[in-house]
Amino acid sequence: MSQQSGNPGQPTRPDLPEPISQGGQGTWYPSGVSKLIPMWIRQLPSLRFPRRQNEAFELISDEFLHQIATTYQLDEAALEKIKQDRDFMEPELMVYFRELDHKAKLQQNGYRLFQLSILALATLATIIGSLQAVMLSSNPDILPWLGALEAFVALLTVFVVQTRGTNSRLSDWLNNRRKAEQMRREFFRYLMDLPPYRSIEVDYERKQTLSRRAAEIYNDKFPEEPSILEGRAM
Repeated sequence: MSQQSGNPGQPTRPDLPEPISQGGQGTWYPSGVSKLIPMWIRQLPSLRFPRRQNEAFELISDEFLHQIATTYQLDEAALEKIKQDRDFMEPELMVYFRELDHKAKLQQNGYRLFQLSILALATLATIIGSLQAVMLSSNPDILPWLGALEAFVALLTVFVVQTRGTNSRLSDWLNNRRKAEQMRREFFRYLMDLPPYRSIEVDYERKQTLSRRAAEIYNDKFPEEPSILEGRAM
Protein backbone atom coordinates (compact mmCIF):
# COMPACT_ATOMS: atom_id res chain seq x y z
CA MET A 1 0.00 0.00 0.00
CA SER A 2 1.56 3.21 -1.12
CA GLN A 3 1.88 6.08 1.30
CA GLN A 4 1.32 9.65 0.32
CA SER A 5 4.20 12.02 0.89
CA GLY A 6 3.86 14.46 3.73
CA ASN A 7 1.58 14.34 6.72
CA PRO A 8 -1.98 15.29 5.81
CA GLY A 9 -2.93 15.41 9.47
CA GLN A 10 -0.70 18.40 10.13
CA PRO A 11 -2.07 21.81 9.04
CA THR A 12 0.26 23.80 6.84
CA ARG A 13 1.63 26.97 8.37
CA PRO A 14 0.92 30.21 6.51
CA ASP A 15 3.87 32.17 5.19
CA LEU A 16 5.29 34.52 7.79
CA PRO A 17 4.53 38.15 6.99
CA GLU A 18 7.16 40.83 6.59
CA PRO A 19 8.02 42.93 9.68
CA ILE A 20 4.79 44.58 10.81
CA SER A 21 5.54 48.27 11.25
CA GLN A 22 4.37 51.51 9.71
CA GLY A 23 6.52 52.62 6.78
CA GLY A 24 8.90 49.70 7.26
CA GLN A 25 8.13 47.81 4.07
CA GLY A 26 9.12 50.29 1.37
CA THR A 27 5.67 51.86 1.13
CA TRP A 28 7.03 54.63 -1.10
CA TYR A 29 7.62 52.11 -3.91
CA PRO A 30 4.81 51.08 -6.28
CA SER A 31 3.05 47.97 -4.97
CA GLY A 32 3.95 45.91 -8.03
CA VAL A 33 7.63 46.83 -7.77
CA SER A 34 8.03 46.62 -3.99
CA LYS A 35 8.18 42.81 -3.81
CA LEU A 36 10.96 42.72 -6.43
CA ILE A 37 13.22 44.99 -4.38
CA PRO A 38 15.45 43.40 -1.68
CA MET A 39 14.39 44.09 1.89
CA TRP A 40 17.62 45.92 2.79
CA ILE A 41 16.98 48.42 -0.02
CA ARG A 42 13.37 48.91 1.05
CA GLN A 43 14.60 49.66 4.57
CA LEU A 44 16.82 52.52 3.39
CA PRO A 45 15.73 55.99 4.56
CA SER A 46 13.47 58.05 2.35
CA LEU A 47 12.79 61.75 1.87
CA ARG A 48 9.15 60.84 1.26
CA PHE A 49 8.48 59.08 4.54
CA PRO A 50 4.83 59.69 5.63
CA ARG A 51 4.59 62.41 8.26
CA ARG A 52 1.31 61.13 9.67
CA GLN A 53 0.55 57.77 11.19
CA ASN A 54 -1.71 55.28 9.47
CA GLU A 55 -4.92 55.22 11.51
CA ALA A 56 -6.00 51.97 9.82
CA PHE A 57 -2.75 50.15 10.67
CA GLU A 58 -3.35 46.80 12.42
CA LEU A 59 -1.15 44.11 13.92
CA ILE A 60 -3.65 41.43 12.90
CA SER A 61 -5.88 42.20 9.94
CA ASP A 62 -9.25 40.58 9.29
CA GLU A 63 -7.77 38.85 6.26
CA PHE A 64 -4.90 37.32 8.24
CA LEU A 65 -7.25 36.32 11.06
CA HIS A 66 -9.53 34.59 8.56
CA GLN A 67 -6.51 32.79 7.09
CA ILE A 68 -5.44 31.53 10.51
CA ALA A 69 -8.98 30.45 11.38
CA THR A 70 -9.27 28.51 8.12
CA THR A 71 -5.84 26.91 8.35
CA TYR A 72 -6.15 25.78 11.97
CA GLN A 73 -9.90 25.19 11.83
CA LEU A 74 -10.75 27.44 14.76
CA ASP A 75 -14.29 27.13 16.06
CA GLU A 76 -16.62 30.11 16.01
CA ALA A 77 -16.35 30.67 19.77
CA ALA A 78 -12.54 30.93 19.67
CA LEU A 79 -12.63 33.22 16.65
CA GLU A 80 -15.23 35.46 18.25
CA LYS A 81 -13.16 35.66 21.46
CA ILE A 82 -10.12 36.80 19.47
CA LYS A 83 -12.17 39.45 17.68
CA GLN A 84 -13.63 40.72 20.94
CA ASP A 85 -10.19 40.98 22.54
CA ARG A 86 -8.82 42.74 19.47
CA ASP A 87 -11.72 45.20 19.44
CA PHE A 88 -11.21 45.95 23.14
CA MET A 89 -7.51 46.66 22.61
CA GLU A 90 -8.23 49.13 19.80
CA PRO A 91 -8.87 52.15 22.09
CA GLU A 92 -6.89 50.80 25.06
CA LEU A 93 -3.61 49.85 23.36
CA MET A 94 -3.57 50.16 19.56
CA VAL A 95 -3.98 53.95 19.52
CA TYR A 96 -0.81 54.22 21.60
CA PHE A 97 1.01 51.58 19.59
CA ARG A 98 0.33 53.35 16.28
CA GLU A 99 1.63 56.62 17.66
CA LEU A 100 4.79 55.12 19.16
CA ASP A 101 5.48 52.87 16.18
CA HIS A 102 5.15 55.76 13.72
CA LYS A 103 7.32 58.06 15.84
CA ALA A 104 10.00 55.37 16.06
CA LYS A 105 10.00 54.75 12.29
CA LEU A 106 10.01 58.49 11.55
CA GLN A 107 12.93 59.10 13.92
CA GLN A 108 14.76 56.05 12.58
CA ASN A 109 14.33 57.36 9.05
CA GLY A 110 15.59 60.80 10.09
CA TYR A 111 18.60 59.39 11.94
CA ARG A 112 19.61 57.24 8.99
CA LEU A 113 19.19 60.20 6.63
CA PHE A 114 21.49 62.18 8.90
CA GLN A 115 24.14 59.46 8.86
CA LEU A 116 23.98 59.15 5.06
CA SER A 117 24.18 62.94 4.71
CA ILE A 118 27.32 63.10 6.83
CA LEU A 119 28.82 60.20 4.86
CA ALA A 120 28.06 61.91 1.53
CA LEU A 121 29.51 65.23 2.69
CA ALA A 122 32.65 63.55 4.03
CA THR A 123 33.10 61.71 0.72
CA LEU A 124 32.66 64.96 -1.20
CA ALA A 125 35.22 66.73 1.00
CA THR A 126 37.69 63.88 0.41
CA ILE A 127 37.21 64.11 -3.36
CA ILE A 128 37.75 67.88 -3.32
CA GLY A 129 40.90 67.45 -1.23
CA SER A 130 42.21 64.87 -3.70
CA LEU A 131 41.51 67.23 -6.62
CA GLN A 132 43.45 69.97 -4.86
CA ALA A 133 46.47 67.70 -4.59
CA VAL A 134 46.24 66.79 -8.28
CA MET A 135 45.67 70.36 -9.49
CA LEU A 136 48.52 71.77 -7.42
CA SER A 137 51.00 70.99 -10.19
CA SER A 138 48.79 70.72 -13.28
CA ASN A 139 46.32 73.60 -12.86
CA PRO A 140 47.04 75.75 -9.79
CA ASP A 141 44.66 78.52 -10.91
CA ILE A 142 41.67 76.38 -9.95
CA LEU A 143 42.87 75.85 -6.37
CA PRO A 144 41.06 78.90 -4.92
CA TRP A 145 37.77 77.63 -6.36
CA LEU A 146 38.34 74.18 -4.95
CA GLY A 147 39.24 75.71 -1.59
CA ALA A 148 36.04 77.75 -1.60
CA LEU A 149 34.02 74.65 -2.49
CA GLU A 150 35.66 72.68 0.32
CA ALA A 151 34.89 75.48 2.77
CA PHE A 152 31.26 75.44 1.62
CA VAL A 153 31.07 71.67 2.18
CA ALA A 154 32.54 72.13 5.67
CA LEU A 155 29.97 74.81 6.51
CA LEU A 156 27.19 72.63 5.14
CA THR A 157 28.37 69.76 7.34
CA VAL A 158 28.28 71.99 10.42
CA PHE A 159 24.80 73.18 9.45
CA VAL A 160 23.50 69.61 9.06
CA VAL A 161 24.97 68.55 12.41
CA GLN A 162 23.54 71.57 14.23
CA THR A 163 20.07 71.36 12.71
CA ARG A 164 19.48 67.61 12.71
CA GLY A 165 21.57 66.54 15.70
CA THR A 166 22.45 62.94 16.55
CA ASN A 167 22.05 61.97 20.17
CA SER A 168 18.51 63.26 20.75
CA ARG A 169 17.15 61.71 17.56
CA LEU A 170 18.83 58.39 18.29
CA SER A 171 17.66 58.27 21.90
CA ASP A 172 14.09 59.21 20.91
CA TRP A 173 14.09 56.52 18.22
CA LEU A 174 15.31 53.82 20.61
CA ASN A 175 12.97 54.88 23.42
CA ASN A 176 9.86 54.97 21.21
CA ARG A 177 10.81 51.70 19.55
CA ARG A 178 11.22 50.06 22.95
CA LYS A 179 7.79 51.26 24.05
CA ALA A 180 6.18 50.24 20.76
CA GLU A 181 7.63 46.72 20.97
CA GLN A 182 6.50 46.44 24.59
CA MET A 183 3.01 47.43 23.43
CA ARG A 184 3.19 44.81 20.69
CA ARG A 185 4.17 42.21 23.29
CA GLU A 186 1.22 43.11 25.50
CA PHE A 187 -1.11 42.88 22.50
CA PHE A 188 -0.20 39.26 21.80
CA ARG A 189 0.03 38.32 25.48
CA TYR A 190 -3.56 39.47 25.96
CA LEU A 191 -4.74 37.87 22.74
CA MET A 192 -3.15 34.51 23.60
CA ASP A 193 -4.10 34.72 27.30
CA LEU A 194 -0.49 34.51 28.47
CA PRO A 195 0.83 35.78 31.82
CA PRO A 196 -0.01 38.11 33.47
CA TYR A 197 -3.51 37.71 32.01
CA ARG A 198 -3.80 33.93 32.29
CA SER A 199 -4.28 33.85 36.06
CA ILE A 200 -7.01 36.54 36.06
CA GLU A 201 -10.43 34.89 36.01
CA VAL A 202 -12.65 37.99 36.19
CA ASP A 203 -12.92 39.56 32.74
CA TYR A 204 -13.11 43.21 33.78
CA GLU A 205 -10.02 42.78 36.00
CA ARG A 206 -8.21 41.27 33.03
CA LYS A 207 -9.18 44.28 30.93
CA GLN A 208 -8.15 46.69 33.67
CA THR A 209 -4.74 45.02 33.84
CA LEU A 210 -4.24 45.49 30.10
CA SER A 211 -5.30 49.15 30.25
CA ARG A 212 -3.04 49.84 33.22
CA ARG A 213 0.01 48.16 31.69
CA ALA A 214 -0.51 49.96 28.36
CA ALA A 215 -0.75 53.33 30.14
CA GLU A 216 2.39 52.60 32.17
CA ILE A 217 4.36 51.70 29.06
CA TYR A 218 3.21 54.85 27.28
CA ASN A 219 4.37 56.95 30.26
CA ASP A 220 7.84 55.32 30.42
CA LYS A 221 6.93 53.18 33.43
CA PHE A 222 7.58 49.67 32.24
CA PRO A 223 5.56 47.11 34.24
CA GLU A 224 7.17 44.11 35.86
CA GLU A 225 7.71 41.20 33.49
CA PRO A 226 5.58 38.18 34.42
CA SER A 227 7.04 34.73 34.93
CA ILE A 228 6.48 32.20 32.14
CA LEU A 229 5.26 29.77 34.84
CA GLU A 230 2.58 32.16 36.07
CA GLY A 231 -0.89 30.69 35.83
CA ARG A 232 0.28 27.13 35.13
CA ALA A 233 -1.03 24.26 37.17
CA MET A 234 1.66 22.66 39.30
